[in-house]
Amino acid sequence: MANADLETVQTALAPVAPILIRSYIRAWADWQKAGYQHWRARGRANFVWEQAVHYAVLALTDVPGVTIKLHNESYHFLINDTVAFRLKKADNEGFTRNYPTQEALAFHDPQMPLTGVPAAQRVEVTYSLNRTQTDLSDIAVVSREGDAIAWSYSLLLTDSVASLPSSSTPAKPSSSDEAGRTGLVRRKGQDNKTDDTGEAGEQ
Repeated sequence: MANADLETVQTALAPVAPILIRSYIRAWADWQKAGYQHWRARGRANFVWEQAVHYAVLALTDVPGVTIKLHNESYHFLINDTVAFRLKKADNEGFTRNYPTQEALAFHDPQMPLTGVPAAQRVEVTYSLNRTQTDLSDIAVVSREGDAIAWSYSLLLTDSVASLPSSSTPAKPSSSDEAGRTGLVRRKGQDNKTDDTGEAGEQ
């Protein structure tokens, strides 16, 4: 089984991308309104994940071609049984933090079968935070190959596809004047750094 194909994934996710963007934006707004300033980063990540998944499930349940599977307390979204994705928090290099369960390892390894998920193309739709962890920095689609990132692209920025050949030297997505109609706008030259904190097991 080959790695996820960029063009195939982009085509499949394009119709649902606005839903995924709104889900993350609403989830982050819920976190800000909750006012749980005493919570640690792991608790915040779990809160945002729960809310984002909740909104995504509500919006995608009746979308033709979309199947939602709950497996081992993790949601997998399938599009036409071809592309599978899950929602995750990423660090400033695009990597997610997972306890290394067999399922987590299998999701990132195209050579390993994933129980209940027939799709050959597996990616993560991630959110990342700015350096001060006070706002969303980006929402991106990331294709992993084990411990390395094969490629990624932003759902908020145009011309943002980045080929990431190794886990140690990931390329940075290019920026643009606007991120579209999401309300998240990144100006050229703006600090792009996101938080690199977190704990094992973060959603």
